[in-house]
Amino acid sequence: MTATFSLEPKTKFYQKLHQILSEITHAQDLSQHPFVQRFSRGEFSQDAIRQFAMKMLPGSNRFNMAFLKVASKMDSYHARTIMLENAFTEHGELNPNKAHVALFIRFMEGINCPKIDINADDGAFRIPELRFKKFEVCDDEPVVLSLGRFAAIEQVLPGVFTKYIEGIRKIFPGLDDHTIEYFHIHCHLDPEHTDELIQVAEMCVKSESDLELFRQGVQDMVNSIADMFSWMNANLETEALKLQD
Repeated sequence: MTATFSLEPKTKFYQKLHQILSEITHAQDLSQHPFVQRFSRGEFSQDAIRQFAMKMLPGSNRFNMAFLKVASKMDSYHARTIMLENAFTEHGELNPNKAHVALFIRFMEGINCPKIDINADDGAFRIPELRFKKFEVCDDEPVVLSLGRFAAIEQVLPGVFTKYIEGIRKIFPGLDDHTIEYFHIHCHLDPEHTDELIQVAEMCVKSESDLELFRQGVQDMVNSIADMFSWMNANLETEALKLQD
């Protein structure tokens, strides 16, 4: 869905924000991370992917909660409108069965995950390498920094999820598009969501120091995703053995 508001012409801050996001995510291309490449080649066991899904579900739910918290901190109704339109699509255009968390649960059901719990202990608050999934937003966190973090996620997920789709089809032959809609819909929507977040960040940026906060947010999120991937690459098959106990 296209945002209700757009800013034309794009200001110098819009261009700088876009450049910052592109430079960081291209310099550290997460779609080329060994974990993602291994996933795309179908080299993980089915139980490893089930364990992966169970670890990702709580974070998917916390993402939406954190996003709404950041939106609520904005004084500008213009900015809030764009943020809420983004959240509108994340929540299935207010159809609970099409909310993105529900789509992920559908995927988990399709691959026969033995446990589906959005409040499960996913390790995010115990294991430093899994901090990406915490999605904590402190009350005093600058909005521009938060927007950098969210923009990084929206920017990198389509490339990563394309690789996931390739791997899922190899690991679970015959799984249909309906079951993996969660991944397809992010590939479709996230580029638009990225642009919306940059529009909002543009409204919040007043100085070079604000641009630096945005940069910090992007870099922090890219680093935390990379750390999670490295942990998954090293530990996912071992974690999967727990499903056999």
